[in-house]
Amino acid sequence: MMPLEKNLLKNISTRDECRALNTYNELYSTYLKMDVGIDCNLRTLKNHLICLNTIIYNNYFFSHMCKKKLIYHRCCFIEKIERQKKIEHLYLLGKEMVLFSLSIKEEKFVNTKHPIINKALIYINNNLDGDLTLQKVADGIHVSKNYLSFLFSDHVGYSFSEYINIVKIDRAKELLKNTSLSLLDIALECGFNSQSYFCYVFKKLEKMSPKQYKIDHNKCLF
Repeated sequence: MMPLEKNLLKNISTRDECRALNTYNELYSTYLKMDVGIDCNLRTLKNHLICLNTIIYNNYFFSHMCKKKLIYHRCCFIEKIERQKKIEHLYLLGKEMVLFSLSIKEEKFVNTKHPIINKALIYINNNLDGDLTLQKVADGIHVSKNYLSFLFSDHVGYSFSEYINIVKIDRAKELLKNTSLSLLDIALECGFNSQSYFCYVFKKLEKMSPKQYKIDHNKCLF
């Protein structure tokens, strides 16, 4: 994979829109220099964007995103790419693809087709600073633990514990970006019992430490 493509995935995974778009612009220019040239080979450029779409899809398919929505939009982008007749329109479509990838990762599963799951998600988001166990959430919305576990995997696409870690880390990232709280305070604010476990979960999901995430974000502000 090209270094620029790797950088783009990193920028998307950290939801760094500024750097992601700058990297996309560099990558797009590289695509043009590599193969398009004077003849403006539309087909070659389409192939590059389809490959980029696939790279983003593969990267997120094994991450914490809604799989059904990811597959649907991957196919939609391929269809849109194939319909384009001008190179400048392909550039805009690639930019749209990057922006979509940035936005979909932020989505919380706050609205599903199942009312019990919707209640569970509201309860979770209202109690992120607590010790959220499957039993506690089930008791809070008055359903059985086993039934909630089954519904969670079926309607959300993740196990209960996976989803809890996802929303807690998303909350932690907002605190890292927007406050001067210590790592311990952020860990406690997000319902982790220890700073070390918080750092372990953060690095597992985000592929970097909380400290590095804060440093990278602050660099982008200047």
